[in-house]
Amino acid sequence: MVWMRRTIFTYRLKNPDGSLRDARGLYWKKETYREWFEWAKMSGKYPNDWGNLDLYEFDDWWKHPNYGFELFCEPSKPEPLEVVSNITNQKNYAYLQVDLTADEKKLERMFQNFIKKNSKKPDVKSYAKYQPIRHQQFLKLNSYKRYRRTYVMREIEGKSRGDVIEDRMPPKPPHLTNKEWKEKIHADRNDLDFLRSVSREVRKAKLIIKNVEKGRFPYGKP
Repeated sequence: MVWMRRTIFTYRLKNPDGSLRDARGLYWKKETYREWFEWAKMSGKYPNDWGNLDLYEFDDWWKHPNYGFELFCEPSKPEPLEVVSNITNQKNYAYLQVDLTADEKKLERMFQNFIKKNSKKPDVKSYAKYQPIRHQQFLKLNSYKRYRRTYVMREIEGKSRGDVIEDRMPPKPPHLTNKEWKEKIHADRNDLDFLRSVSREVRKAKLIIKNVEKGRFPYGKP
C-alpha cells in the first residue's frame, strides 16, 4: 500500500445545552458527508443509527449529539504536545526534561533535532464508525451530485433521458437564434453518446445507493 499524506480537519461542536464537546477530527471534508447525507435521504436506505433523515436538513442533523458529526468523527486523542505531571509508559510517546532557564534558541534547535531523529510516520488510518471508501482526493463530489440528479429525474420523476440531457444544458447563448437553440436542444436530446451517458449515470447511482444502505460511500468496495 502506498502511504498518502492526509489532513485531519478538527472540529469542536456544541451540545444542545451550549457546552462544548471534545475536539475531534475528520479525515474527509464536511461537503463529502453532506453529499452522503443527501444520497441517504433521497434513497431512504441507510443505517438505523442515522436517525430519521426525513426530520432533518443536513446542518441540523450534523450538529445533533447522536447523529451527523458523531457518526463520522475520529475518536478523541490527547494533544501531541502536553505538559504532564505524571509519566506513563505509552507507545510512541517520549518524555523530555527541559531546563526552563536555558537559552530559548538552543532549546528550539535541540527540540527540532530530537524530532528529526525520532519522529515516525503519523497514523493516518481512520477509526471513525462510518467513513468513505476512498481518499478525499479520489472523490468526485460534483459527479456524484450529477448522478443523484439523474437518478431522481429518471427513477423517481419518470423523466426521459432526453429530459435529463436538456435539464443540464446551459442557458441559450446570446449569439444563437431561438430556432438555432431549439435545433441544438433537439440534437442533444437525441445524441447517442449523451443518451448512453445518462444510462451509465443511473447504473452508478444504483451502486451508490446499495453502498449507502450498508453505511458506505460512494460506490465500489472498501
